[in-house]
Amino acid sequence: MTWLTYLLGVVLAAHASPPTKWTVIVGGIPADTSVYANGFFPKAIEIGVGDTVTWTFEGFHNVAFLSGGAPPPFAVPEGNKMYWNPQMLLPVGDKTYDGTGYRNSGTPGNGPFSYTLTFTKPGRYTYQCTIHSGMRGVVIVKEKATGTPAAALKQGRAEQAAALAAGAARLAGLQPERHGDTVVMPLVGSNAQRYSLLRFGPEPLVIRRGTTVTWAMRDTFEIHTVTFMSGEKTPEFVIVEPQSSGPPKVQLNPKALTPTGSTRYDGTGYVNSGMLFPPGNPGHQPSSFSLTFTAPGRFEYWCLVHAETGQRATIIVQ
Repeated sequence: MTWLTYLLGVVLAAHASPPTKWTVIVGGIPADTSVYANGFFPKAIEIGVGDTVTWTFEGFHNVAFLSGGAPPPFAVPEGNKMYWNPQMLLPVGDKTYDGTGYRNSGTPGNGPFSYTLTFTKPGRYTYQCTIHSGMRGVVIVKEKATGTPAAALKQGRAEQAAALAAGAARLAGLQPERHGDTVVMPLVGSNAQRYSLLRFGPEPLVIRRGTTVTWAMRDTFEIHTVTFMSGEKTPEFVIVEPQSSGPPKVQLNPKALTPTGSTRYDGTGYVNSGMLFPPGNPGHQPSSFSLTFTAPGRFEYWCLVHAETGQRATIIVQ
């Protein structure tokens, strides 16, 4: 190396721009927890090589770069138990990304949570939340970004507000679909507008004895249960199992997962739909649940997946 080459390198390094830090918002939920924004905001962000992106979480999600690979399965068996896949729940990979390998932010615990990744190679990199199927974003890495972090964050907040507003408007107009002695309760979300409703519908639902109610999944993001406790304590969706070393294991509670097979309800006993999945899911899992009400009364039910957000409702049978 000549002294001139060395001097040029020193001058260029002295005048090089420091990496720019960008922010993407993950999810969003209003104070009343009735709507979930299932999106990355902004959905697409353009940055420069060497820049960092920090995802700030406002809900239970992850950020996963699959690099063309398949997403990890939601659950993994161990003996006669099912566990939430740690490849989905826990951080995977280092803090830089060149378009290869698997990176996962892990999921929030209690308190604020964020994830930062530095991009080292130009390209168009798609990523997703592997907890909410269809929730995707893209990072476009160029030699030099043309926008600013402030403008990108402003765009993200505007997109998030639009998603939450669309969900609130849909919830305000949500009504059961009545067809004689059958009532359909839609479980609603929108892939295009990036929201899910964490409510069953207007309260309460009043029906006649002998009516069959069908809960039908019309949400591409979420999973739900329809669970009548009949006075029992609501079971937890997950059971955390501390380990002597390393992170805890997260068992999926079989009482929440398993359908009871009930088709009629008189206000007694534990009745559970089991997991209801988005329509057209690859595993052909159930996306609806029907129950005929055979006795008058006032009956409360829950979604066990979203019990902490207050997803419960009441049916009055006359």
